Amino acid sequence: MLNISKHIDNKWSHLKDKNIFVSCSGGVDSIVLAWILNKINFKVKVIHINYKLRGKESDLDALFIKSFCKKNEITCLEKTINLQGKKNIQETARNYRYKWFRHIIAYNQDNYIALGHHKDDQIETFFLNISRNSGIMGLACMLKDHNNIIRPLLDYNKNQIIEYAKFNEIKWREDSSNKLNKYRRNILRNIIIPQLKSSNIYVEDSVMTLIQAFQKTQKELEKKITPISSNFIEKGYIKINKLKTLNTFELIEFLRQLNQPASHIDELIKLYNTQKGKKIKWGNNWLINEGDILLEKKEFNKELKFNFKVEKIKLLPNKFNKDEIYLDSNKISGLLQLRKWGIGDRIFPIGMNGSKLISDIISDAKLTSQEKESVFILHDDKNIHWCVGLTIGKKAIAEENSKNILKVTIS
Repeated sequence: MLNISKHIDNKWSHLKDKNIFVSCSGGVDSIVLAWILNKINFKVKVIHINYKLRGKESDLDALFIKSFCKKNEITCLEKTINLQGKKNIQETARNYRYKWFRHIIAYNQDNYIALGHHKDDQIETFFLNISRNSGIMGLACMLKDHNNIIRPLLDYNKNQIIEYAKFNEIKWREDSSNKLNKYRRNILRNIIIPQLKSSNIYVEDSVMTLIQAFQKTQKELEKKITPISSNFIEKGYIKINKLKTLNTFELIEFLRQLNQPASHIDELIKLYNTQKGKKIKWGNNWLINEGDILLEKKEFNKELKFNFKVEKIKLLPNKFNKDEIYLDSNKISGLLQLRKWGIGDRIFPIGMNGSKLISDIISDAKLTSQEKESVFILHDDKNIHWCVGLTIGKKAIAEENSKNILKVTIS
């Protein structure tokens, strides 16, 4: 019998003083992960979203998780959202789930999300990303530890996890929708991958070797391109001769780090090979050929999709809402204003030393293109105090001894 708990304890012990939120569906993977982390004395909480997609079965999943948490003395946090009748259900559910993850992580840098992904999930993701024409980043698949999201079970396959659960008499729920071949992942899991394995018993090992190679290549790309993209973010321009030294994969990574779609690569190459004065759309702004450099010209869109309200209060609440922030008015310089984020914007996040670029926060959050266009910041004359929905700044945050507290609410 594999001692998965011992392996996790040895490999992840450096996170024992952190807050680990296990995303739990009720399936064997996430239940085993929560059970192990709790058993070896991690600071565990379980989070669950009931999407109401399978009617009574979904409700029974939620009840099972509550019962599991009560039995094991684990705090359980639950959300309910009805996705019945929605289009692109899996993508919508994933976006909602990861939005919650980002909020949890942004609230406290010591918060980590633990996911029950295993080796079989990794292989399925590899083939899915091939079908999506993903670049190296996509083929590198899921990382074990990235931006406060951890996957401690990636070294094990599904059968090993089931065997461990049975040996330790851990109960779990089966999701009947996993047997329905109407989703691409299920078709891969139930039909295509078993056929590949029947003709080549080494297919899983081969795929894992490729994934490891792509992960290594991706790290090398990031190491080379990060200083280049950071310099562009800081200065607002890049020398054309520098761009011309980058190969296709490096240009795609440059675009990725700047939250630009890989499909822009042809436009970018055409821009730096054309005459001075030409420009292309660059997110909310413009990228202009100035002869020897490409210059970003900021173009803030002042039209807001929501409003903010400021009111004075006497005491901080016991519980906080993701749509509000509490500031010390004595630490604010000038007027509070709300606008869309721009290249070069920086915030001093709670729980971090120094500042961080808003563009890096957005990149870490893995936002969709539409979500990136909807990120707003709250700022005064000197500092950014809130990247709404993602990160709170510490420069003017209200504390228990603050005498003049402002409650800022987004509506």
